[in-house]
Amino acid sequence: MNEIEISVQPKYMAGSSDVYRDRYAFNYSITICNRSSDIITLRQRVWEITDGHGGTEHLSAGSSSEQPVLYPGEAYEYHSGSQLSTPWGSIEGAYEFEDSIGKRFIVDVPKLDFKAGFTLQ
Repeated sequence: MNEIEISVQPKYMAGSSDVYRDRYAFNYSITICNRSSDIITLRQRVWEITDGHGGTEHLSAGSSSEQPVLYPGEAYEYHSGSQLSTPWGSIEGAYEFEDSIGKRFIVDVPKLDFKAGFTLQ
């Protein structure tokens, strides 16, 4: 369903990072806009976080996490974060939604690069 718009805004958190211990903190804001004519519910989130050396971490959040209901034209925003062992990396994933008749569908989240303010990567 391409009527669900997902945008991600990253931010390097220098004050929460420890460069000497290779801990780089990143926050990100996610906005989900329901541009469809249907009511949808976010059911599951699946993320793959990759550090600058290619190491990956897979995260999944389902029934225990918040499951917002979005009516047509509504938007939902939330904030999250991740810590990497390199000053650059990326995050990508997908969300599973359920529409008003119980049909589930997947929407990919665009790949997002994490970059500390001092890196050339």
